[in-house]
Amino acid sequence: MPALDVYLNEALVGELQQGKGELAFRYARAYLDLPAPLPLSRHLPLGSEAFADAETRAFFANLLPEGGMREQVARALGLSPGNVFGLLEALGGDCAGAVTVVSPGELPRRQRAYQRLTQLELEARLTELPAHPLLAGEQGVRLSLAGAQNKLPIYFDGSAFHLPQGGAPSSHILKTAILHLEETVLNEAFCMNLAARVGLNVPEATAIRCGDTRVYMVDRYDRQVAESGDLLRLHQEDFCQALGIPPELKYEKEGGAGFAACFDLVREWSSEPLADAAALLRWALFNFLIGNADAHGKNLAFLYAAGNVRLAPFYDLLSTAVYERRVDNKFAMKMGGQKDPRYLSGHHLEKFATEIRVGLRVVKAQLRELAEKVQSEVSPLAEEYRRNHDSPVVIGWLERVVAQRIAKAKAVIT
Repeated sequence: MPALDVYLNEALVGELQQGKGELAFRYARAYLDLPAPLPLSRHLPLGSEAFADAETRAFFANLLPEGGMREQVARALGLSPGNVFGLLEALGGDCAGAVTVVSPGELPRRQRAYQRLTQLELEARLTELPAHPLLAGEQGVRLSLAGAQNKLPIYFDGSAFHLPQGGAPSSHILKTAILHLEETVLNEAFCMNLAARVGLNVPEATAIRCGDTRVYMVDRYDRQVAESGDLLRLHQEDFCQALGIPPELKYEKEGGAGFAACFDLVREWSSEPLADAAALLRWALFNFLIGNADAHGKNLAFLYAAGNVRLAPFYDLLSTAVYERRVDNKFAMKMGGQKDPRYLSGHHLEKFATEIRVGLRVVKAQLRELAEKVQSEVSPLAEEYRRNHDSPVVIGWLERVVAQRIAKAKAVIT
């Protein structure tokens, strides 16, 4: 039976098997005998029995790209998009978190191998992404990231960019613009920086120039620099993995998680449930204020570090409402039963508070406070972006959406 070894950093965790089109995962006995082994996932608890296809697939499929991007990667590798095993065999050298998937007996590379890229080489790699996502099939490159957008995991040493070779860890992610939508790079960078200014926990993000192309660059929160200077991976799992939801069902309307399930998960699994539930509430309200309708379970994750499980820094914050005629702006997760932000009312906010088991007074106070912070920070940040990025039109659109949502928030909490 075909098999792959699964590692967390340099510890062999278990074996991923494929037989008759189905996947199975089993923890290694030696791993279970370690003093304090981490589970790969809440949905794959430590134990000696093999996990069946549904449980196994829900975790491992969520390590891979999604949708059209997965189809492109599979085409480049000569594989079926549904072949999770084959795709991980080709791409599993540098996944989200600390997971590495390798051929049996092949150890994760201790040698840190990186190919330094000149500016022209980096531009070429980014230009190739739409036709060659994640550089799939390129000799020595084994990179995998979930999501549907073109992105390139990269190592940045503060002055130069490097392409990780084999299983070497990346330090940053570069994302190119979404086709047919104006200035998504600046949109996401702006929303991430606005989030930081109003107190949300987000990794550092910026928009950079690579030749004539503007690119979104974000620190990987699942990486840590050791005292030795080596880059270490930190284990993480997104909420779809933690709940056993396959990536194709990430939206609530398709069977994915809603707010109630996410808050219950945080209360059950986080080492600091009160603090993380409060952070999750601010995330939900901030997404409403910026007009991000694509906030789903795969945009939330747990980070395993120093023996604790905590809500990971937030990512993929982008205003979809600025593209109102080209993007479905119904909530990815209904708020109090309401799927359309235009019709959100005080009744829906009350129902939302009940669903997530947070007092209505607390929800209103958090929305009021966050709206005031956003209102005070959005204009100074917008002026900064106009100065630094040649007055892009999307910044004006963002200001307008935020102003509309703040007005809506004030009406809802009165």
